[in-house]
Amino acid sequence: MFVEPLVHGDTVRRLWRAAQLSRLPHALLFEGPEGVGKSLAARWFVAGLLCAEGPGEPCGVCGPCKRLASGNHPDFFAIDPVAENVEQIPVARISARSKGDVPPEGSLEEFLGLCPMEGSWRCVLVRMSHRMNTSAQNALLKTLEEPRPGTVLLLETNLAARLLPTIRSRCIRIRMGGLPVEEAHAILAERGLEAGEAELLARWSGGSPGRALVFQRRGVIPLVRTLEAALSGKLAPLRAAAHIWDLEGEFPGKTPAAKARGRARFALDLMLDLLADAEKLDAGIDPLRLPFGEVARPLLPRGIEARRRTLEALLACRSDIDRNLAPEGVLERSLLAWAGAERRARVSH
Repeated sequence: MFVEPLVHGDTVRRLWRAAQLSRLPHALLFEGPEGVGKSLAARWFVAGLLCAEGPGEPCGVCGPCKRLASGNHPDFFAIDPVAENVEQIPVARISARSKGDVPPEGSLEEFLGLCPMEGSWRCVLVRMSHRMNTSAQNALLKTLEEPRPGTVLLLETNLAARLLPTIRSRCIRIRMGGLPVEEAHAILAERGLEAGEAELLARWSGGSPGRALVFQRRGVIPLVRTLEAALSGKLAPLRAAAHIWDLEGEFPGKTPAAKARGRARFALDLMLDLLADAEKLDAGIDPLRLPFGEVARPLLPRGIEARRRTLEALLACRSDIDRNLAPEGVLERSLLAWAGAERRARVSH
């Protein structure tokens, strides 16, 4: 019923031990790369906290465990933008006093206004907490500053820098890393991926099986090959942009426009990851220790200043996507900047 996370079991057990000793912090920030099991670890921790036999490993058979597994535990409140299929977490999900439409799931503030109905704990999980808009983050600060007894707030994120510094400073930060690439490869192979695909995705995801599966659904392998072709001059930048729109892939969003923004955002983030690995290569790090070490190598001949200009251009494009500018134009500009990072000016169709 509840699955122990592959890597983070000992971390969760230490938190249960802190709860047994009445030393559990009221706010925890589970941070680390996407897809390494942070959300799974958070839910396993909550299950062990709310279990009738807890704090400790959840039994899976008591009433609280069964209610939590079915999504009906009265002392657990989750905000999950993935499950809710939203790009941002609005302030209405945090504050009951917001002027926005009240969501059917209710608000965190309303939930915490009630007393525990089972046991002595009330648990809140905010998945991908970096998706809270600024108003939502400011509203959350009040909860962090004035915690109720028995309240545990878990924030999960792979982009902690997007949280307000005041939020980060009020949480105990728990870093969660990925698996060794070989173990991630084995897990992906068990899921039915072909050996070559599993090897690439395990490496590119940094040992994160969850992220690797997201990569697969979003067609990352043909996308990387398109970026390589644009970088080498084998594919003109605008042709590369058009090719990216034609690739098969699943992207989040309730509307075609939202899905288009998701596709452009994913391509931009991939280019930024490649640039980051190029800088690490330039600093002398072994390419085998980097997710995109070999793919990023062609960026090196251009030099630091040219890569810096490319980075600035891509960051501007990334900001434009977040400001809801037309993703088609933004992606074209990003591919023009990307191709400009290569010394050769040759462009062939």
